[in-house]
Amino acid sequence: MADSKPQAYISWFCPFAQRAWLALLEKGIDFEYKEVNPYDESERVKYLKINPLGLVPAIVHQGHVVYESAICIEYIDEQWPETPVLPNDPYRRAYERIWSDHISKKIVPQYYAMLLKQSHEDRETARKALLEQLVVLTDAMDKEGPYFRGSAFGMVDMMLAPFVARFVVLKHYRGFQVPTEDRYARFNRWWAAVKERDSMTKSTPEDERLVDVYKGYAAGNPTMS
Repeated sequence: MADSKPQAYISWFCPFAQRAWLALLEKGIDFEYKEVNPYDESERVKYLKINPLGLVPAIVHQGHVVYESAICIEYIDEQWPETPVLPNDPYRRAYERIWSDHISKKIVPQYYAMLLKQSHEDRETARKALLEQLVVLTDAMDKEGPYFRGSAFGMVDMMLAPFVARFVVLKHYRGFQVPTEDRYARFNRWWAAVKERDSMTKSTPEDERLVDVYKGYAAGNPTMS
């Protein structure tokens, strides 16, 4: 079933693509990395034949194409069940999906609002909302940790980590940092563990590259240089 080598279409700078990349690395899957820049018109025209949405990531496997980051993670988990990303228990699987959805709906939009908005008032609104939603998420984490559901690095971790890795962009352009006070202690403990994983170090670009490539976003123009 999972014997053919998958191709992973990824943009090095994209947090959504990094989610699928993390899943592949965590599983130890032999895959072909295909770099694509959806912002480059010539590349985009070709890539639309693979993913009609023109977005990364996309996984091509056994003649089929899978896209959307969360769906890619689940596909990878089901095709290569060793080292599971999601727990076996139906309720615990649902719980991870609920909080993965929370990240997509409550945290990611605030990240981009803070980066793209040009008024201080709008940025401050986004900053407060982002911090609040991080606390909401970490309150749902396993108390011992260090990861979302305890000692296992899973789907929720993969959904959130690429954006936290890009907080360096918010720090550079917006002066944003997660505080060190007690209410953020669980988040900071989570991040201290996550950022040291091999999959993270292998898939996360250098801070300087991220700051440079997101300068258009910070100027209110969502393009990549």
